[in-house]
Amino acid sequence: MKKLLPVFMFLMLFLAGCSSGSDFEINLKEAPKYKAGESYPVVIEVLQDGEPAAKLDFVAYLEMAKMDHGTIELDFEDKGNGVYESSVELPMAGEWIANIEGEGDGSAFEHVITFEVEKE
Repeated sequence: MKKLLPVFMFLMLFLAGCSSGSDFEINLKEAPKYKAGESYPVVIEVLQDGEPAAKLDFVAYLEMAKMDHGTIELDFEDKGNGVYESSVELPMAGEWIANIEGEGDGSAFEHVITFEVEKE
C-alpha cells in the first residue's frame, strides 16, 4: 500500500500539469420547443475564463432523460460574442439532457445540461 502512494501522487501531479487552466462556462440561452414536424433553435452561450469564447468546435448529444428516443447529435454555428446556435426537431416534450463535448484553444471541455422542452 505504501508503494502505491508515490505512484498515485505522481499521477495526480502529472494530470494537474496537463491542464491548460482554461475554464469554460456553458449556459443554455434558448431551449428548443416541441411541435410535431417542426424544428426549433437551440442557443448556447460559452464563456472561457469569463469572456465570450470564439471559434469553438463542439457538438451536443441530446437524449431524453426518462425515455429512450436514441441520441440526437447537434453541430453548432458560431454566431459571435460567445453565442452558438443549432436547430433540432425533437420527438416529444419533456426533460432532455445535452452532453456537450468540444475543443477550443487546445483545451477540451465537456458539460452536461438538463433542460425542459415545452409543447408549442
